[in-house]
Amino acid sequence: MPGVKKKSFVLPFNGGEVWFEHLDGMYQYTELVLEKLKSDSRIFLLPSKPAHIAYVLDEKLIAANIIGEIVRLLLCDRKQFLRICFIGTDAKSKRLIRHALSDKNVFTFAFINDTEKAKEWLVSS
Repeated sequence: MPGVKKKSFVLPFNGGEVWFEHLDGMYQYTELVLEKLKSDSRIFLLPSKPAHIAYVLDEKLIAANIIGEIVRLLLCDRKQFLRICFIGTDAKSKRLIRHALSDKNVFTFAFINDTEKAKEWLVSS
């Protein structure tokens, strides 16, 4: 499975930094996605990591429990995010994510399926 080997990372871009959380290519392996999120969150929740995060979800059917874990991590007390971008989401995933974040006004989020446009949006003021 190529997605399991993908590392998440900080990418300097256009004077800013973006954390890329790679969950793509993991297909139907929900438990592996949750394990990767748990492991990566130890890093991306550090105050020294960027407040902009891109969730790369291409080729992943997003289960409700994965969306719940993403939202839980984004709303935790340990870190305040500024902008979140979901890359590669289908209509059902967008609907579930919007619903999970509907009454939360703590950061701006967008759904952009072009990685370059997502990076530009994330670091724009």
